[in-house]
Amino acid sequence: MAGETFKRYIIISVGMLIVSLAYVLVTVPYGIINGGVTSCSLILHKLPVTGMLPVSIWVAILEIILVVLSCFFLGREVFEGSVFSCLFYVAVFNLLSFITPQGVYDAIYSFGSMGDNPVIPAGTAIELIVGAAALGFGYYLTVSRRATTAGMDTIALIIHSRHEKIPVAYAMYALNIIVLLLGLWTYGLRNVLMGIAFAGIQALTMNAFMNHRKSASS
Repeated sequence: MAGETFKRYIIISVGMLIVSLAYVLVTVPYGIINGGVTSCSLILHKLPVTGMLPVSIWVAILEIILVVLSCFFLGREVFEGSVFSCLFYVAVFNLLSFITPQGVYDAIYSFGSMGDNPVIPAGTAIELIVGAAALGFGYYLTVSRRATTAGMDTIALIIHSRHEKIPVAYAMYALNIIVLLLGLWTYGLRNVLMGIAFAGIQALTMNAFMNHRKSASS
């Protein structure tokens, strides 16, 4: 039992490490929005009343709410895994943001500028696809070990627990799209369209791995 628990938390840690790397190296440098907690926080920060609080505070508030929801609707095991993944992500994301050399970001931007397309250069498109796929895989590793990232996957898991025919990845995608559309006036059409594409690749990747795991275990 102890060995299985240790293995579970190692896999959750790897998943959140991948998520952290994807955010630090791709989504943050390019300002990609994918409809998650950060996007919700940006919307709330722009509203008249809720705008009094900074984005970082809204991120913390929403994550706490989602972790509590995981306890009430998904059980103690998922709650404990979610608390661990949330704390691990915050620590690793901030550490990576602090220690990543500027030269790494320069190399990312240099590769991203490759190509003649004035809207989305080929290099940028490749980086966004890789980043979205990495996020999808990281989410899969975490969710498959009965935990959440304290993000939209929490609500998606709750929906899936009530309606098993609805895949977690697609429920997540639908929620992300709703957030993106609600924030259309904040983000602008181009950013929303990029966010929809990014979230779509993320959902497809996550769902493919979830289906593979389900087929392998059946």
